[in-house]
Amino acid sequence: MFSFLRSKKDDSANTSPSNSTPKKDIESSPIGLNPIKPTDPPKDTWVYIWNMTANKVGHAAIQVGGSQPKMKEEDPGDYASIHPNGIPSTGLTSVIPLPAHVATNLSEDMETLGASENNAAIDMDTPFKVKPILDAKPLPPDHVYHFTNLNNPKMSQHLQQTQEKVKNGDVGYQLFPNVNLVGFFKDSSSFVSQDPIDVELHRRSRQSKESQVYNCTTLVSDVLKEGGLTIKRSGAKPWGITPNGLSDELSNSDELNSQSPKF
Repeated sequence: MFSFLRSKKDDSANTSPSNSTPKKDIESSPIGLNPIKPTDPPKDTWVYIWNMTANKVGHAAIQVGGSQPKMKEEDPGDYASIHPNGIPSTGLTSVIPLPAHVATNLSEDMETLGASENNAAIDMDTPFKVKPILDAKPLPPDHVYHFTNLNNPKMSQHLQQTQEKVKNGDVGYQLFPNVNLVGFFKDSSSFVSQDPIDVELHRRSRQSKESQVYNCTTLVSDVLKEGGLTIKRSGAKPWGITPNGLSDELSNSDELNSQSPKF
């Protein structure tokens, strides 16, 4: 009997199960593996305001995306603010469309505004060009508003389309965008004499395409509207909304996540 048991034990020890794959079973076991859920993309939106004072008109800029202010071109986020390109918007030029330039990072705006703050001199050889003083310091925004629940894809799309239109000349800068002086002269036949040349010039001007115009605050307002935040601005006042007025609207918004009074 003992020899029989010893024989069974030896047979059991010498037999290897052909269908047993414990390592594979452990590796393929779903126990303890949780599915990875995709994270939502960041929805940071930043609005920068430079106050309007008796000496300066102020400024506004917007950044869509990026967890920090976009200081350099390679930093994340879409940044935009609109300026006149080469021709200052003062006096008569404040009511006519001018070629536009779009700043694409905060440092660019700070340098531009710092150079123009009580530091600008007019070059008499080229009267429409502003020459900044060399020792001008970058001017930081007076207010920074941070939002986290706006529709960033729609705002980014609007910014990118606007930048492309600026390059093509379809969007211009006008300090007082609600004043349509070009349209007024186009539609006013009383300004046209019976001289054949004047009549032909008037006819051609009526056929020319009018470009869309923005100032800095109306551009920011339109972008925010695409994101779901409506800004109240006047259709009667020539400027639409001032930087200070935009700042007041943003500070009282229910969508505001945080506010920094100084940059």
